[in-house]
Amino acid sequence: MIADSRLDAAAREVLTDADGRFVEGLLNKDALTVALANRPEFADPKTVTNLLRNMDQAGIFVPKQTGQTIVGVQQFLPTAFVVPRLLRLLQNRVEYWKDDTRFSPASGAHALDFALALGANHWLGLTRDEFIRGSRGAGPKIAPSNRGPLPAEVSELAGLLTAKRQVVLQGPPGTGKTHLATAYIDWATNNRRHESRLQAILDALPQRERTPVRIADEVERLGLSALWDIVQFHPSYEYNDFVRTLAAEPVPGGVTFVAQHRILSLMAAVGVELAARGSSCELVLVLDEINRGNIPSIFGELLYGLEYRDQPVATAYSVNGDASIVIPKGLSIIGTMNTADRSIAVIDYALRRRFVFMTVPASNVPIRRHPGYASERHRDAAILLFEAVHDTLSGSLSGIQVGPSYYLPMGAVADLDEALRELSSRFVYEVLPLLGEYVLEGELDEGDLASLLTKLSIESAASATEQVNALHVALLDWTAPAPVAAQQDSSDIDVSSIGQTEGDVEPQ
Repeated sequence: MIADSRLDAAAREVLTDADGRFVEGLLNKDALTVALANRPEFADPKTVTNLLRNMDQAGIFVPKQTGQTIVGVQQFLPTAFVVPRLLRLLQNRVEYWKDDTRFSPASGAHALDFALALGANHWLGLTRDEFIRGSRGAGPKIAPSNRGPLPAEVSELAGLLTAKRQVVLQGPPGTGKTHLATAYIDWATNNRRHESRLQAILDALPQRERTPVRIADEVERLGLSALWDIVQFHPSYEYNDFVRTLAAEPVPGGVTFVAQHRILSLMAAVGVELAARGSSCELVLVLDEINRGNIPSIFGELLYGLEYRDQPVATAYSVNGDASIVIPKGLSIIGTMNTADRSIAVIDYALRRRFVFMTVPASNVPIRRHPGYASERHRDAAILLFEAVHDTLSGSLSGIQVGPSYYLPMGAVADLDEALRELSSRFVYEVLPLLGEYVLEGELDEGDLASLLTKLSIESAASATEQVNALHVALLDWTAPAPVAAQQDSSDIDVSSIGQTEGDVEPQ
């Protein structure tokens, strides 16, 4: 490219798109000849041959050939790792270009800026951003992470995953189901959650290199003990979003449809690649709100694959010539399910048979243990509200509850008055609307809700702002140091029993 300005121009103006990526449909002799036919400067037939042969010899791609003629791409090779060496080459060549106005950099110009001004990212089929990331180098190989002792909080979940490999955490809203899944990931990744996320690795790789092999390379280079990601199911979520899909890709003269991995297929393929290398890295996929999706439509034939690990399952789409998917034994799946959402609480029996269901109860233990409360009065107020709602809902036949996360502090607040106002606001704007939904769904008696509001000094007909103010004043009063009898006179809530209902019960 440095030696022949025609090849450089052809690569930048024809062979790559505006972003710098190779137009794969042009990487064959016939298509490239047609694409260059309208450009007199490229009339020499050797231009086509030289471009394709140079790409082959430089290790850009492995070509498909008919005889000696390149007719397509068999496989792209990773190129981002050579960017630092290309920059060093350009720096070394500067002294030879002093009299060449095409290449001479301004005095003091940075090698990266110079390379981008030349359009050198087009030589490697990289975008500017990918080229810039590549200039930093891949980084040193990191020693493998070793997990610490298994925390008691996640011991039950870890045991179930070891035995079954797929677990659904079920419970009322706010019980900390997603928090528990995250706590397991923190342990599995040795507290390297951010860099161990699949999406973080994908973002760091050039688009063309986001393959199972390159992802596995990065997992090993980073010394990861686990690779994870999370998706959220919803009513419009489908197989094409979760497993595999046909995606439109531009080609000269139109578009073509290419089968591509989605999250489950990609993680499975990475797991198979890591297992083949003898890696012990665990893969964890979190399926948030699993019961909100149409399970048969989302999983398709992969329901079989969940039960029969390491067995190929035929799919409708063939990716890189492979029409099957293998769910490896090293892939753990954690689902979360809100049992209070009665319209969707009954999930597909085929999925239920393949998952273990672990109940996460509504307990005040997280409130007691959370370190972020402004004072013990702040904590007492949170426990008081939790217990008041818990007692109101305990008579429900369906066993619905409101979890402790609604009463946990949002951030560090030192001022007690401000902290109690925030707690009052969350209760009025988050908990009361949920209780109202329970009434509309017939899960909670309207009279029981009215009784609760009366106990909390809240007028049902008042505005939300007035309700917050009233509850704030009441909490200040109920948690103030005073004889127990005086507090009982000011409300119908037995403040002396705050937290005794479940105070000594450990979470399951």
